[in-house]
Amino acid sequence: MTKHSDRLTKENIVRIGIHPLGIGLYLFDYKPEFRDAWGHGRQFGVMADEIEKVMPEAVSVHLDGYKMVNYAMLGISRSLH
Repeated sequence: MTKHSDRLTKENIVRIGIHPLGIGLYLFDYKPEFRDAWGHGRQFGVMADEIEKVMPEAVSVHLDGYKMVNYAMLGISRSLH
């Protein structure tokens, strides 16, 4: 599962843990202009800029210019449920 993970699209970012790769795990909200497309309410995920440093093959750039992360390559799920 590949999801938008560009720090520029997020706000209210709170680090809640550390992945075994040493990257942060976060709760965040997408900025208002991205919510309809990517999700309303609190989200769980990572920051693409951190992933690029330890596993660049898991990061791609979407046609919209924002970075995406392949969460399956990290062995994590973005679901809060």
